[in-house]
Amino acid sequence: MDLKQVEELLEKYLDAATSLKEEEQLRAYFNSGEVAPHLIEYQALFGYFHQARQEQYKEKEIRHSFSYNRKVVFSWVGIAASILLVIGLFLNQSSQTHEFGTYDDPEVALQKTKEALNFLSKNLNSGTQDLGYLQEFNNAKNQILKN
Repeated sequence: MDLKQVEELLEKYLDAATSLKEEEQLRAYFNSGEVAPHLIEYQALFGYFHQARQEQYKEKEIRHSFSYNRKVVFSWVGIAASILLVIGLFLNQSSQTHEFGTYDDPEVALQKTKEALNFLSKNLNSGTQDLGYLQEFNNAKNQILKN
């Protein structure tokens, strides 16, 4: 194949306009070993395609080793989770106190209850103030929709 024809085919190849037969001619030229010096950079491209065709996928070996590794990993993860669960339950029981917040003195209990209810009341009141703004918004929206 002469150099001019190779250059034309290469130009068509780079424009994605070659047929399969023309691509095969290019592959044969670049794998022949007699490549023009200014086209040597394309030799690696066509050499890669040739090498990729030679490779074969060994699915059975890969799938077997992956499934075996996955079984081993999941079994260890299950064992580790079980150990952590047992340790967590043991530590939870040992650190658990039976303090219910009871007071022996009724006056102190009354004072603490008043403080808790006062705190709750303040938080509820601040929430209801925001509902007033929402009511104003709804009133304005309804007036707009009526017009």
